[in-house]
Amino acid sequence: MADFRYHVPAECFVGNDAIFKIPLMLGEGIDRAVLVADPDLKDAKSAERLVTVLEARGVKIILFDDLDERPTSAAVESATAMVRGSRAPLIIGLGGIRAIHAAKAIAALAPGDCAIEHWMDGEAPTRQPLPLVLIPTSYRDPFIMSGGLVLGDARSGQAVFLQAQKGIESAIVLDVNLLGAPSAKAAAAALLDGVMCSLEGFMSSKDNFLADMALQESIALYIRALDVLMVRPDDPQAKADAARAFFLSGLGLASSSPGLGSAVSYAVNARWNVPKANMAAVLLPYLFEFLTRSKLEKAALLAPLFCDMDPNEAAATKAARAVEALRTRLGVLKIPSRLKDFDLELERLIESAETARRFDFMNFLPRAMTVDDVFDFIKTVY
Repeated sequence: MADFRYHVPAECFVGNDAIFKIPLMLGEGIDRAVLVADPDLKDAKSAERLVTVLEARGVKIILFDDLDERPTSAAVESATAMVRGSRAPLIIGLGGIRAIHAAKAIAALAPGDCAIEHWMDGEAPTRQPLPLVLIPTSYRDPFIMSGGLVLGDARSGQAVFLQAQKGIESAIVLDVNLLGAPSAKAAAAALLDGVMCSLEGFMSSKDNFLADMALQESIALYIRALDVLMVRPDDPQAKADAARAFFLSGLGLASSSPGLGSAVSYAVNARWNVPKANMAAVLLPYLFEFLTRSKLEKAALLAPLFCDMDPNEAAATKAARAVEALRTRLGVLKIPSRLKDFDLELERLIESAETARRFDFMNFLPRAMTVDDVFDFIKTVY
């Protein structure tokens, strides 16, 4: 057995109204904080609710929600200047992956004088990051506990993967009442994105016994929540299952790694503005087939989570039936089944293949891949 080491210092709260636990996490002397919030939350009143909770405890909130209409690196640059000017001792991230990753970058950059462009060019910040509380409002983020983040580079329009200091996440709050999506289809796509990330971690060359247990259970919970939410979008138990799946996925991926599907979806999202969750939903069946070729036995272990299975069936048959069950769900949800359905031009996706291959976590795939291999996978999905 290979040596195993595991350390996740983040304080985690999962449950209904977990947001009310945030004041208990704040250290002495925290009298103000910068809230990096997804602008889409204005209508949902989520940011307003959080501000009310914190200001009742004497914490002044400086809101930054200017994340629309520009690459996230430009937003991070503006917000970092705001944090340095205000000398706020705490960063709070509230929203989807874009807001969460921006908040993580800001917490890493604000204590020093490193610019986001320098970090993207290889000069990582060295100062101790500011305390960081993350409150996701979507059902997935493969880097929620690992210090990883993906930003859109304002100079090139491409996605860049950055690794912040380990343990940068001081606290993670998964409030069931804040998790969700604007529509039932968007929620289903986010859950399928979570399944994809957990599947990649389970099949990764960086896998281990703890990650396998957490990720297998996360996939089971994601699929159970998906099947209920497809019929009853407001089912409270399904939302609770999705929150637990998110936590277990983050726990497993903190010691394993996402992979090809995540890399491609981040690359296409940053360059062509296709929602990442929609990309993941399209990629997932093809990714399962791709990973089955390298890890057939592990794929067969997961197969019963997707549909009823005869335990005496061959491993390849089990994996094929799991893929078919995924495609059936996509058909019911009326989610596109091909990349061309997003009006993407195949010849321009070679750029996204190059971007995806540059991500560091691509070094932990079940087998090594070149840019040509990544593009061949994209062509298969196209």
